[in-house]
Amino acid sequence: MIIYGTNGSHVRTEPRPGLACPACTTPDALHLSVFSRYAHIYWIPVVPYTKPAVAQCLHCQSAWALAELPAEAGEVKQALRTFRKETRAPWWQWSGLAALVVLAVWGFIMSQQNTRDNAAYIAAPRVGDIYTVRANDSTGKAQYSLLKVVSAQGNTVELVGNDYVSDNAEPLGLLNDPEKYSKQTFPLTFLDLQVMMNKGEITDVDRLEE
Repeated sequence: MIIYGTNGSHVRTEPRPGLACPACTTPDALHLSVFSRYAHIYWIPVVPYTKPAVAQCLHCQSAWALAELPAEAGEVKQALRTFRKETRAPWWQWSGLAALVVLAVWGFIMSQQNTRDNAAYIAAPRVGDIYTVRANDSTGKAQYSLLKVVSAQGNTVELVGNDYVSDNAEPLGLLNDPEKYSKQTFPLTFLDLQVMMNKGEITDVDRLEE
């Protein structure tokens, strides 16, 4: 279950000399305040979405949100609009979004690195390399298994296939057990491996000693 919601915090309050209270007409008694409302997930602020602004008279204790100010209080309205515009939401209310951006960038970088590693490993196979292979079953559902390189000579590799399949796209931890591989080897050329990679039949290459 994802816990999410909204919350708010006070950002800024300042006196505003020269403005009279719309209710009691006391001069120089108005204070303007800005608050910031933000969305959160698991109580981690993600993004601010509105900045309520309030004018309060310290003499009569009357208070108004921007939309509640009477029409004749035009000067107060303009001052409150300007004050709200000049006030920014606290940086920490963006922390969740910033973390998501960092994770997305990190994920992209790691994905690009994995793609480069896969291309390098396919081009120069070594004994012990493990290929994650993908095929569809009779219902069209993707199934994954493993191939292991047991010999690499010239432009040919000898492989053993794993006797088990999984619907997990990352089956290495589940299936990489010596007892689960066939004893029968079969050959493929480097070109065969490259074609399988290009077709998406090989989805990942692991070189466990690195």
